[in-house]
Amino acid sequence: MKTRFFSSGASEGGRLERQDPRKKSYENLGGPLRLIFTTILIFLASQVVAALVAETSLSLLHRGGMSLDDSIGAQFVYVALAEGLAVWLVLKVVRSRGVKLGSIGLGRRPIAKDFTRALIGFGAFYLLLIIAGVIVNSLSPEITNQKQNLGFTNINSGTDNILAFISLVLLPPLGEETLIRGYLYSGLRRIWRFAPALLATSFIFGAAHLELGSGSPLVWGAAIDTFLLSVVLVYLREKTGALYAGMLVHMLNNLIAFFVVIK
Repeated sequence: MKTRFFSSGASEGGRLERQDPRKKSYENLGGPLRLIFTTILIFLASQVVAALVAETSLSLLHRGGMSLDDSIGAQFVYVALAEGLAVWLVLKVVRSRGVKLGSIGLGRRPIAKDFTRALIGFGAFYLLLIIAGVIVNSLSPEITNQKQNLGFTNINSGTDNILAFISLVLLPPLGEETLIRGYLYSGLRRIWRFAPALLATSFIFGAAHLELGSGSPLVWGAAIDTFLLSVVLVYLREKTGALYAGMLVHMLNNLIAFFVVIK
């Protein structure tokens, strides 16, 4: 039986459908291990390159030993480069596989329904967050008191606020949605059913927010929050056939984090 990546929801791109793994397709993004490995590689490569460029630029401009955390401008450069590189690398991989952009959720323009679904998805996410918070607080209260390091702790001017807003609210959803819900989930969904593809994608997204390698205790609270966020974002990707509603939910969530930072 012939299977398609999208169902017949013509104007919106349609829902994702599982691809028969026995059938080769010009839109094949690879097997599960390749998808996961490539996702991790793109994430790490974009982070490392961005950090090297930002820190090198900072050291050339300020020879007094200023660190990345001390400069809002350098942090902005780091985030912009990291997210931009992630998107660029995803597009390079996708094109090298002969895959259309529609297969990773970028096959159409945003429509009005994306905004409506984003608002509903945002409400659903915070309902899940409240339920999870009650459960986690009853089992392990110390997890709910953990703070995620978002950077941008020394905002001193209006320009700093603008750079922090772009860096925290606008840029991460563009890069992370393209990489995680666009490339990773779309590829896994062509091989697996919805539930395992959702769980694998959300587990990887949550694990990326544990702040591994920081030298501090693992931030389990952030991992749980981002896992639940990913569940909602994957559902929106599945139902709308595109990334835009998920990007908007992601931005709304990050907007709250921005207001926490600038307090």
